[in-house]
Amino acid sequence: MVLVAQKPSIQLEGSPIKTEISRIVYEDLVNSNSKYLNVDQQSLVLKRSFFKNNKQVRNVMRFNASFAGSEVTIELCHDEPIRAKEKNKSIVIILESPHIDEYDNNPEKLIPIAPAQGQMGKKIERNIESLIQQLQLFDVIEEQLLYRIIIMNAVNFQTSLYHIHQKNLNNYYRELRDKVWVKMWSELPQTKPDFLKQIASLKKNSILINACPKSLKPFINQELLPFSERYALFESNHPSSTEVWTKSLFKIN
Repeated sequence: MVLVAQKPSIQLEGSPIKTEISRIVYEDLVNSNSKYLNVDQQSLVLKRSFFKNNKQVRNVMRFNASFAGSEVTIELCHDEPIRAKEKNKSIVIILESPHIDEYDNNPEKLIPIAPAQGQMGKKIERNIESLIQQLQLFDVIEEQLLYRIIIMNAVNFQTSLYHIHQKNLNNYYRELRDKVWVKMWSELPQTKPDFLKQIASLKKNSILINACPKSLKPFINQELLPFSERYALFESNHPSSTEVWTKSLFKIN
């Protein structure tokens, strides 16, 4: 009888679905001795304490923006909570999930701050005027109308697991981020409904920009396309890309 070696895998506590991960990543995660992981032979279980409500990075309104002629006016909103049934239309920048800078630098526990912090947050802020100008070219934005600009993570938990392994997003860890993202998107019962509830609450003719990594864009587009008659839908490069991300806007409806 030939014994087949069990491949390393990870699962979310409370879900029976095991997802294969690379042995390098598996060993790094085991060696972290993280309080957020249980090790069972070749399987890792990510504990519920890692994806409790108090670990969520809440989506926020970061700017107000308007334009008149060639002049764009930007107002910083200090990360106000997103209000439902807002009278103003929105421009929503959709990201995949929080990573490093979206949490306090505390090795003991995850303390959420807000979406798109650090260098990525600065790149978004530097290019808001460019974003408005690009949207003008698509004729989807109205002159002298105030738009709120929302930063929204589709999954509000840290899917990269950086807090546990402390490794840069190279190929192995980018793959881990994607796999954990898909698990949280599809296996946690409130993730997708909460995302869709926020999308549905936006004022008609708002603008949604899927700025997730290429590997995860299809999951978001699948949920956005039913809103094609209600909103203007776009894709763009991720704001952390080396290019000016606003130059990559592509309308999908």
